[in-house]
Amino acid sequence: MRPLLPALLSLPFVWAAVPPTAAAQADPDRDAAASTATAAAAADTVSYAIVVGSNAGGAGQDDLRFAEDDARRVASVLRELGGYARDRVRMVLAPTPGRLLSAIDHVAEQVAADAAAGRRSMVFFYYSGHARAQALVLGDAELSLTTLRDRITALPASVTVVVLDACQSGAFTRVKGAEPAADFSFNSRTGLDAEGLAVLASSSESELSQESDFLEGSYFTHHLLVGLRGGGDRDRDGRVSLDEAYQYAYHQTLVATSHTAVGRQHVSFEADLRGQGEVTLTYPDAADARLTLAAEVAGDVLVQRLPAEAVLAEVHKAAGEPVTVAIPAGSYRVLVRTATVMHRCPAKLGPGGEATIDLGGCDEVTLVDAGAKGGAAAIANPWAIELSAGLGGVRDDAFARRLEDFDYQAGPLRTSLSLGVVRRLAPHLAAFGRLTRIGGEHWSYDAELEPLGYDVTSHALTVGGRAELASRDDRTLLHAEAGAGVTWARERFEDEMDRVFHDDFFGAHLSAGAGFTRYPTWLGGVGLGVSARWIYAPTVDNDLPDPDTMDVGALFFGVTAAYRP
Repeated sequence: MRPLLPALLSLPFVWAAVPPTAAAQADPDRDAAASTATAAAAADTVSYAIVVGSNAGGAGQDDLRFAEDDARRVASVLRELGGYARDRVRMVLAPTPGRLLSAIDHVAEQVAADAAAGRRSMVFFYYSGHARAQALVLGDAELSLTTLRDRITALPASVTVVVLDACQSGAFTRVKGAEPAADFSFNSRTGLDAEGLAVLASSSESELSQESDFLEGSYFTHHLLVGLRGGGDRDRDGRVSLDEAYQYAYHQTLVATSHTAVGRQHVSFEADLRGQGEVTLTYPDAADARLTLAAEVAGDVLVQRLPAEAVLAEVHKAAGEPVTVAIPAGSYRVLVRTATVMHRCPAKLGPGGEATIDLGGCDEVTLVDAGAKGGAAAIANPWAIELSAGLGGVRDDAFARRLEDFDYQAGPLRTSLSLGVVRRLAPHLAAFGRLTRIGGEHWSYDAELEPLGYDVTSHALTVGGRAELASRDDRTLLHAEAGAGVTWARERFEDEMDRVFHDDFFGAHLSAGAGFTRYPTWLGGVGLGVSARWIYAPTVDNDLPDPDTMDVGALFFGVTAAYRP
């Protein structure tokens, strides 16, 4: 389970009053794809949405991170797949109670006008933010659930769908006069000529709902949206009903929260519905593009949109039935993980495009048991090749001072060039081997005939360990390392007669370093970074009776290019 941020965030419920016709609108302002998908819907039904997001916490509550982003995503799906005209989706972010109620009243006026003109209407209300047992928390102010319920029940809409994503959501489901709900699949199929009430809550009265840092949103809203994008379309008719959306959100939210620190989150339901029929919430067939997971695909599936690497969908899929998700056109990476292997699958879809993930064209990455509590951790691309170049200064040691005593002048900088191989052993531990060439140790003396030159070039073979901190997408790495090894140094002396003399020295060295590497999507397996590396290698001795020893190492700062095959 990836790191998460527990939050007081989820009181969702869905409440539906079903009209005499199907619940989709045909509106001249809709895009062409959505209009085609809902052509069979009643032409006199108009859809409205009020989408509210509030990050601000009240007394004793931390601010949320993703509630307002969740609201934006809901609005986008409603416009994209639900048949809602852009000017009929009202976004209310960081609201006060007055602003929220004003938005409801504004839509109520439009719905009343539609009713007077003989048009049916559908209203979708969504709230994501903090709540207490009997009120929504809007920063320093609160809006009682009773007031909100009264204002929404007064809407003269033919269909009303309300989704609240806040904590202690079960408290809202205590509807006066409502009987305990029977099976949802039965109760949600209300009569087309009846009105009623259905409440879908993302958590029970005693539970806390949660946000996920990895998903950058609430667990419930994320899985509800995946369901609305087609993940919940069990009968594969191109439409997602209220029943299907609930069933999908219930199971996926339960799976996703089963290993969190806060604990499992149970989506609950109560209803006061009458008649027969079905509420359709979205039409995935109207999507700009579609991605299908083949029937044989099984495991935890992650769909990331590139280049931002945003998580568009996280699905726990079983083998047996294909799953189609409606998505915007663009480039994607699909990760399919099982207990022993992970597949990385690229997908690029143009407008109207379709792609099927069947693992045949995917890269396979072996998963290594990291010994962590709860099971194995993914070690994506454990091998890496690194090429580094750096600059460093000349060491001030007894050997160097002796040369200065004889009026030798040192060169300003030293260089390093290294080639290394890294093998990740666990999520935060790696081993490395590296060959480094250290040059630039040059001294000169202005003699009468020709300048005298003294140069030392060294090679260091290092092995060691590295501590790594990787981002969730495994594309950003911070590391600190330590190592040891052998050093070979060759000194070269050129006298004023242009004669050249060589001598070789061998010794041991220690090294330590730190660095940062980023593997951007557009470079494939190539990463770029910066590093600092210290090498201590006392290797070269002079011929004095009491010899001095030169440290051929230095502190080098440089750049790194890495490749993960």
